[in-house]
Amino acid sequence: MLYIINTIESRNIQYTKTYNQLIALGVDKENIIIDYGYTQKDRPCKKPYHVIHYNFFERILPMVIDRKEDLVYLEDSVKPLQKVEDIEIDAQKINWLGYIFNNPSFTCGVKMVYIPYEICVDLLDKKDIYRPQYIDRLIRNYGIKHNCLKIDKNYIKLYRVTDSSWGTTNQILNKETFKKKLYVEL
Repeated sequence: MLYIINTIESRNIQYTKTYNQLIALGVDKENIIIDYGYTQKDRPCKKPYHVIHYNFFERILPMVIDRKEDLVYLEDSVKPLQKVEDIEIDAQKINWLGYIFNNPSFTCGVKMVYIPYEICVDLLDKKDIYRPQYIDRLIRNYGIKHNCLKIDKNYIKLYRVTDSSWGTTNQILNKETFKKKLYVEL
């Protein structure tokens, strides 16, 4: 299983904590990749979130295909509380293990997602049919279309290690209130 932490170099504190937590959980260093993905300077796009879309298809999926392993995709600001090998997952489906919120019509946030190798291959093979979009929408839409998505509230096994202080005063307060409701150690 290949753990890829998607980050950029300026988020050193966040990805280092995520990396160290994976090591503490017993994940082999050989199976962890810190991917310093594109920034707006590297890959100018119409929308900032397009950068992550291109990073996923042009950098992350090819690494997974080269290694022929299942993917555990992590954002750089999460603290996994268990390694995926210790969680009961469906190895034939995308298992959404961490998110900001989930409701019947939308799942927000790709904090930690397990994607089987075969699905990674299929996504990469069909990359030209996907328009640039939020990565959570891409994964949810793919999973629903192919009946291979597992989102279960019992599997939220992580919380955010740090959070940025961006935004207005009200936005910062709303984020703090939201975090208290969502990021729970199980």
